[in-house]
Amino acid sequence: MSTYHDILGINPGASQEEIKHAFRRRALECHPDQADEGNKEEAQREFLRVREAFETLSESEDERWSRGARNGDSSDEEGASGRGRRRSFAERWRSAEKVRVRKEVVDRVSGLSGEYRLIREKNKITIPACAVLTVSVFLYDPLTMHGTGLFLFDVLLVGLVGSACGFALGSVWAYAEIFLTGR
Repeated sequence: MSTYHDILGINPGASQEEIKHAFRRRALECHPDQADEGNKEEAQREFLRVREAFETLSESEDERWSRGARNGDSSDEEGASGRGRRRSFAERWRSAEKVRVRKEVVDRVSGLSGEYRLIREKNKITIPACAVLTVSVFLYDPLTMHGTGLFLFDVLLVGLVGSACGFALGSVWAYAEIFLTGR
């Protein structure tokens, strides 16, 4: 059975910086997105082992840092800041040097935000138009759309139904435009 140090490929006396660099290197090597289709599950298991090793070794470093901060030892740069507690995942994430994202992912997300923007534009038109139309029909002849028998509640209910129809109509309109224009 291999130790956490063996999994990351570092010696037992490695510094926190060496542990972080070894984790990044190993994570890139065995990440499931980098593996062939047949090896995805094996790559995911290895990636989880690498992540567990990193988290465990980082915890031991944090515990030493935290213990040193409580005892007044501020030799660590983070201990010097006076925070005598373990850093949260969010703090660790913010302090990371760089996050790499593949270009295909960025392009896909940008495309999705463009589609979302177009749907919102269409819905800004269709939702109010359908709500006003259904409420107008209800006000013209309340007996055609009789719901609860309470006039104000029925007006709100009809407006809500009209808004839902407007949302559906706007979404269909936007997706039809996306499909037809190839955006």
